[in-house]
Amino acid sequence: MRKLIFGLLLLLTFYYLSTHYEELKQVLEVFREGDGRWLWAAIGVQLLWTANIAAAFQACYDIMGIRERLARLVVLTSAAIFVNVVVPTYGVGTVAVLVTDGHQRGRPAGKVWTAVFLYTLFDYLGFMVVLLPAMIILDQLGAMNIVFITAGLFAVAVAVVLIAMTFLGIWSESKMVGTVSTLVTLLNKALHPLLRRDLINPFRAQIFAHEMSDGLRQIRRSPRGLIAPGALALTRKVLMMTILYMVSKAFHHPLPLDALLATFGISYLFSVASLTPSGVGIVEGAMVVTLVALNVPLATAVAIALAYRGITLWLRLAYGGLAVLWFGYKPITAVQESAVIGNPSSQDHTHSSQDMDQS
Repeated sequence: MRKLIFGLLLLLTFYYLSTHYEELKQVLEVFREGDGRWLWAAIGVQLLWTANIAAAFQACYDIMGIRERLARLVVLTSAAIFVNVVVPTYGVGTVAVLVTDGHQRGRPAGKVWTAVFLYTLFDYLGFMVVLLPAMIILDQLGAMNIVFITAGLFAVAVAVVLIAMTFLGIWSESKMVGTVSTLVTLLNKALHPLLRRDLINPFRAQIFAHEMSDGLRQIRRSPRGLIAPGALALTRKVLMMTILYMVSKAFHHPLPLDALLATFGISYLFSVASLTPSGVGIVEGAMVVTLVALNVPLATAVAIALAYRGITLWLRLAYGGLAVLWFGYKPITAVQESAVIGNPSSQDHTHSSQDMDQS
């Protein structure tokens, strides 16, 4: 379904470009008149943002008692985002690269999974800090619509689920396992008429819940360790908004703080609440709609959206492609190997479980 939607978006893009030649000329003119110095500055901030992502993963790894060099994590997380876009598996691609790398280096799979979970949790919590004022600003401007509201409710629901799973995992392993089993059963039943198979293996889901709970209990031993990933999550959002401001400055239409919050909030919202990988096509459209509602000329709005996404997504994919070559990963192989690691019947999984019990 995601591939179908992605292909449909490409067709619609080609159709729009072929039937709106004059508008395309205006956008190209905006690019020609842009100030390249601000775009280069935005790329410099993007490098800091990339390092921030790796530092956040390092902080989450530290909570799990895993020591990893920052430089290695910069390359590893870049490869992870590349795999997640090339092999659209609802976020599993990112986990696949990290778990596969950890497995090859003797890291317990459950602890790596938990570190990725904590990173995701703090990333959502950091986004929630931005989402509320963004929605309020859009509502005051009369730009709120049912699509934005639905996507916002979806993001909030995901954040609530992540928080609930965290507390369950910390305080009661049996309740977490039971909750996960119930949710997986309901989800498989709901999607079985469409997929004709179980979306999630129930037995693997139980093993995953056990491992997650074991990892989350590490938080009780070192709660101060949560400060670093929380601070880095907020800093990451500030860096992304800085990139967006620099891009708008490059096209001679610097966004004031309220417009900056609203545009960034919507762009990030549709990067997580989207059927396409990393919101490709959806985010750009949502940003243009928001910017036009904020009285930015259409051609300038399109240029800002394309340049911002070029720096925050496509440039990172270029880094990621080089990182994948560096590590020698094959995207689909990484995902498949991650599934094997999660298989409770494998000897490797048993060995990892024994390592965690000894810890």
